[in-house]
Order: sequence, then structure tokens, then C-alpha cells
Amino acid sequence: MKRILFALAIATAALCACNKAEKTVTPDGLKPVRFTVENLGTYSFKSTVALGEENCSKVGIYAADLGANNVQATVSGTSLIPATTIYWGFGQGDNEETTFIARYPHADAAISGAYDIPGDQSSEEAYSYHANVMTAKTVATPNPGTVAFNFKHPFAKVVVDITNNLGADAVASVVMKKVKLNATAFDMNTAPATITLADTKTDVTAYRATATKFELIIMPQAATNEMDIVVTTELGSVYTFRITGDYTFQAGKVATAAVTLDPVGGGAGRASVGAISFTPTDWSDGSATTIGEVAEPTLGSYVQIGGCVFTDDDKDANGPTVDAWETYYNMAYTGENAWSIVINYDESMTDDETGKGFIIRRGENYWGMWTGSYTELPDPLADYTLEPTDDTHKNIKLPAAGKYTITYNSSTRKIAAAPVI
Repeated sequence: MKRILFALAIATAALCACNKAEKTVTPDGLKPVRFTVENLGTYSFKSTVALGEENCSKVGIYAADLGANNVQATVSGTSLIPATTIYWGFGQGDNEETTFIARYPHADAAISGAYDIPGDQSSEEAYSYHANVMTAKTVATPNPGTVAFNFKHPFAKVVVDITNNLGADAVASVVMKKVKLNATAFDMNTAPATITLADTKTDVTAYRATATKFELIIMPQAATNEMDIVVTTELGSVYTFRITGDYTFQAGKVATAAVTLDPVGGGAGRASVGAISFTPTDWSDGSATTIGEVAEPTLGSYVQIGGCVFTDDDKDANGPTVDAWETYYNMAYTGENAWSIVINYDESMTDDETGKGFIIRRGENYWGMWTGSYTELPDPLADYTLEPTDDTHKNIKLPAAGKYTITYNSSTRKIAAAPVI
């Protein structure tokens, strides 16, 4: 019986020793701070290494009361592991509060200081870094001893979502004009960080997320009527939009502007873009405002057709509502050197025999028909090479009035016309 009791005593002592060993306490009796994270794992990071893996981007932790000044920490699941252990204060009471601040990604910076966002965000690195800057602030006590960081975006995100009806004329760039990107103070003592803006205004070149979606990061600020959004196409057409209502770009919010690029109108000067709005989403909610077109878009290097022609928009029950040669219409860019338009042709638009027909132009260059008699005209016009217009090269003519699909190659100057049935 004594042997059994002695064995039980040894087992109990061993168990107590194990329990004591599992309690993490420093030789001085200090208790390490444990950290958890929220939101951080749901975003895309600048680092090409997955979050939590070796060499991934680090978080910086600040706790002035505990001597922690920008301590690097690695995310592991929902935990945050400091490179140097941070301990609760010596003699700190269970309910005595300490303020903790964190920033992602880690940077050699103080809790408060100046901050600049670059104006050229066209590269993935420049855009992605600032899109992923996040800060957190929380107050915790040694009991229970775990610090939970809930990260928030201190900046605002702007998305320009483009519907491009210009055929193969792709969007080349999107620029937001006169935006405040510089902060005299970026203070992480609040969550999100408090930002004091400088007066400097900068043009921001957006990052191309897709062929028709462009994104940029700006400081939180009220919109002004100087903040034009300028969309430029590869052929040099320029579409300019302006904010016309009250709007505030808020920290942690995404403001999306949906814009449509339609072909520029002819010489009559039609408007090509309607009003559009910012639609805010999370990052968080906010109000919407209307932004509208500033002026008729600037035409790029487009091929145009003019003469005894008119579109369906320029006719009524009595016929064309425009005069011959009054309007030059933009042909649609359908591929490399390839252009097309559906157009109505009617020589009765003019009584002047020398004004009948049409020509093709691009900038200051004009092309017409071959030399010789119009009786040589193909029926319908098919795969013919145009020549620069002069006294010997006449207007292009079609065999009969009607609606045609005109195609043109700006490299070979081959033109073709097919009746629309």
C-alpha cells in the first residue's frame, strides 16, 4: 500500500512539474504579450511570398509603455509573432491598459510623420504597396493578455471602370488631375490613421488592373471641380470628366466611376458621353455623386468619311438632316490598320456635280478615287486603292444611293463597299 501511495505521489509531482513548465514566464517573472490579427489576411499583398511564409512582408508593432518601437512581426494564421518578444510591464496590474499600434507593411517610420503617395501609380509595385498599407490601434491589459489588431485602410481607393465602345482603340491611360497626395502628418495614434494634408496637388496616373479597369490610391479628401478624370486612348483620343457634385473620398472606401467611351461625334459636335457617378463600396460605404463630361472629347488619329453621306442619327422621314460635306464621321477602328462604318450614301444631297461622292481623310491627309471616268467604277466598290486627292483624283462614288458598309485599310489604302441588305 505504501508503495502505491509513493508511486502516486511521484506521478502527481511530475504532472505538476509539467504544468509549471508549460506556463511561459521569463526569469524576471515578465509575461509575454500575445497578438492576433483580423482583416489582414483577406487582402493581396505587395510581397510575392504568401502571407505567413518565410520572407513575407512584416508588420511593425509599437507600444511605447513597453519599449516596443516598430518591432517586426510575422503573420502566422490569425497570430502575429514578433521577431523580438514584447513583455507586459514589470509590476503592471492585470487591468492596467497599454496602447498598441501596428502598421503593415513594416517600414522605417515613427508613429507619426510626413507621408507621400506617388503620382505615378502605373506600375504594379507603386500601386500595390500603397493599396496594401493598413494600420491598427487597440488598448489591451495583461489579463487576458492577448492584443487583437483589427487592421484598416488609411487611404481611399478610386476605380475607373470603362465601357469601351471604340472597337480596337484601347485605353492607353487614365489620369486623375489635381489630387492631394502629400500629408504633413500621418498619425497612427488613431484607427484608421489621422492624415493632415499638404496643399500640394498632383496628377495621378492610375494602375491598369485590366484592359478597361484602372485603379489608384489617394489621401482621404473632399472632391473639387479640378479633379478631372482624363481617359486617353491608344490612337490619341482624350475623354475628360469632372466631378460636379459634393463627394468625399474617405479612408477605407472604394469609389468606383463607371464611364463609357463612345465614338466622337461628327462636325456637328454631338456629345459622346453622358453623366456618370461614383459608386462607393467596401472598403466601406459612402454617398454617391455625379461627375459629368467637361467638353467634347478630343479626337485622336481616326479615319473619317465625309461628303454625300450621313448616319441613321442624321436623318428623318424626309431624308438626311445634314448637308453634304457638313459632317465628317469617324470610322470604327476594328483592328490593326482596319476601319469600318455603316453609312447612308445619297448623291442628291448636292446639286454640284463636283461635290457628289465622298472622300476619306485622316488628319490633314485626304484620299479619293483613281483618275479616269466614273464609268469604270466597280459595282459595288470593292478592294480599290485610293490615291491622295488632287485635280486628277476625284471623289469616291458608289453606283446607287443606299446604306453601305464601308471598310478601309489605312496601310494599303484599300477601300471596299458592300450594300447593307
